[in-house]
Amino acid sequence: MVLLLLGAAVYFDGIKTEKEALQQRLLGIVTSLASSVDAAAVARLPLEGTDLTALHQRLKERFAQVAEHDPDVETIYVLRPTAEPTKLRFVVDYVKDGDEGQPGEPYDATDVPVMLQGFSRPSVEDEPYTDEFGTTLSGYAPIITADGRSVALVGVDVTASRLAAMRADVMRNVLWSFGAAVVLLAIISAVVARNLRTPLSRIIDASIAIARGELGTRIGMQRSDELGLMSRHIDLMAEQLQEREFIRETFGRYVSEEVAKSLLEQRADLKLGGEERVVTVLFSDIRGYSTVSEQMPAVHVVDLLNRYLGEMTEIIDRHHGCVIEFIGDAIFAAFGAPHYFSDHAEAAVRCAIEMRQRLAQLNEEWAGSGVARYWRQSGMDTLSARIGIHTGRVVAGNLGSATRMKYAVIGDTVNVAARLEGLNKDLNTDILLSRDVYVHLPEELSQHIVELGEHHVKGREQSVKVYSIGNERAKLSVVSG
Repeated sequence: MVLLLLGAAVYFDGIKTEKEALQQRLLGIVTSLASSVDAAAVARLPLEGTDLTALHQRLKERFAQVAEHDPDVETIYVLRPTAEPTKLRFVVDYVKDGDEGQPGEPYDATDVPVMLQGFSRPSVEDEPYTDEFGTTLSGYAPIITADGRSVALVGVDVTASRLAAMRADVMRNVLWSFGAAVVLLAIISAVVARNLRTPLSRIIDASIAIARGELGTRIGMQRSDELGLMSRHIDLMAEQLQEREFIRETFGRYVSEEVAKSLLEQRADLKLGGEERVVTVLFSDIRGYSTVSEQMPAVHVVDLLNRYLGEMTEIIDRHHGCVIEFIGDAIFAAFGAPHYFSDHAEAAVRCAIEMRQRLAQLNEEWAGSGVARYWRQSGMDTLSARIGIHTGRVVAGNLGSATRMKYAVIGDTVNVAARLEGLNKDLNTDILLSRDVYVHLPEELSQHIVELGEHHVKGREQSVKVYSIGNERAKLSVVSG
């Protein structure tokens, strides 16, 4: 690829150099020819005259000599301006091979601005130009009288066939120059690839597998060179990653995934204590769980509880919450700890709504499987949960002793969230949140919130203004009361 790019660069640079050299030659030829033309005699010729004069013959002979001396030159001509700036007339047109223009024959230079510049100064085209006479690269120079008047211009054309031959010459030189290098490189590459391809492929495949999470992958290459050293280091890295992943997964089964990640990131900085921060706490509890557990065999209770807690935990994780603890059927979760994010109140409310929706789906599944008969015997149509949400300051960190500790979130905020969960029973609601949560919600959510007034909660002197989500029955009971 490098050789191809280098060859292309040399090719285009060669074309550019050859073209610039040709342009300089054209400028030299037209300037020399223009200075040798009798400007006064040209000016005396009738503009539209068609007769051939001695002047015409002398100019043609002169042009033929130049074309014979320089094989690149195909056409030399003299054009005069008319009253219309872009309409010109031929004076002489010499063509080495082809039809010549006749004296007085018109030529439209509207699309050739460089030609028109040739009446004032020597000029040359940057790129080949196509007109009714073919594709050419042209140069122009003014024919100026003794008093400084530009009465005509001399033009010299190099045809497209010459330009194509020039490109072919450059291409041929490039191919010859780099062909040998490509062959040599191919031979060297084949030898090197023979010794490197197989071990490199094994290392690359193993690296890709490890990146995909297949941490049991091992290269097992027994070589004494750098590739062998690299493979041993990759195997060691995979082993350490596998061990760390096992530890993280094990932690994640006993504590929240977020807590497990935080503990692994802290490593040597594991110590008792915490930091104060503002978070949103969510408490959830199954309504009538004690009654249900009495009616169900213990094995079924465990299965039911594991299914419920598993589904709710997935929802909490999706909303970036952290399950701090399971207390029987109750869930204690925090949003904004251990990893902080600004919209934790909104996340907690959206999480609660999804938890309610998922529990409704679970009720349909349990009804279909027959599990629902256990609580229906107790007069409960469905299994429902009560959720309390509160935002406030807590202390989040490690609680316990130097030999045994746990991640905890403590403070009055936790107590208020727990009391709101219990208050659902009195207000006939399933999700209650405090004003501290409500004020942080976007309009999309707040428009579905129902205010239920201020209520006293156990363990607090000040009352708490509470809100419910989408429970019109609760709102009517408050208004009627």
